[in-house]
Amino acid sequence: MRFPLRALVGLTALALAGTFLTTAPATAQTPTAAAAATYRGEGDDVVRIPATTAATLVKATHSGERNFVVWALDSNGEKVDLVANVIGDYKGTKAFNTITPRKVRTLEVSADGAWTLQVLPMSKARYWAINAKGNGSDVLKLTSPSKGMHRLTIRHSGERNFVIWALDNNGRAKRLLVNKIGDYKGRVVLPAGIRYATVEADGSWSITRS
Repeated sequence: MRFPLRALVGLTALALAGTFLTTAPATAQTPTAAAAATYRGEGDDVVRIPATTAATLVKATHSGERNFVVWALDSNGEKVDLVANVIGDYKGTKAFNTITPRKVRTLEVSADGAWTLQVLPMSKARYWAINAKGNGSDVLKLTSPSKGMHRLTIRHSGERNFVIWALDNNGRAKRLLVNKIGDYKGRVVLPAGIRYATVEADGSWSITRS
């Protein structure tokens, strides 16, 4: 049986359309979380870590008298995030790849004393129920993303920057909650869909969720 040329063209178009319709759409891949590892040293150093684009924790300690600075670097040696920047002894937790994620594979350390860097996935952040208290920088984790709007009552007693970011379930920054210098007391909104909070501080602080 012969079909007219127009009919053949129509059948071909239908076949192609069927092909397109039955093809599953591509799904976005979640970045692989960084593997847990601990690095130790003294003085300046360059630490290679498994490359990751995922938001990642760094728990750092330093025993010294001068500047302690840690940068997360990409594969080209470009600075991505400042992980630590203090003078003297230090103990704190910060995260990189939360605002502009890039493939981080190096931690650059500037120090005059002994230090440790513990690299961890975001899932290892400190659990935050209703109340959270701390001293210095930390990262907090809710059991699940926040549902609906909540109110946070926040206090800080210190002299330098006090900054809190709210992050989503993937550890990406969603809202800047607080950005002050020195002592602080106030209430802010915690929007829906928040799983983590990063705290940058030089003094004692408290957060109450209601």
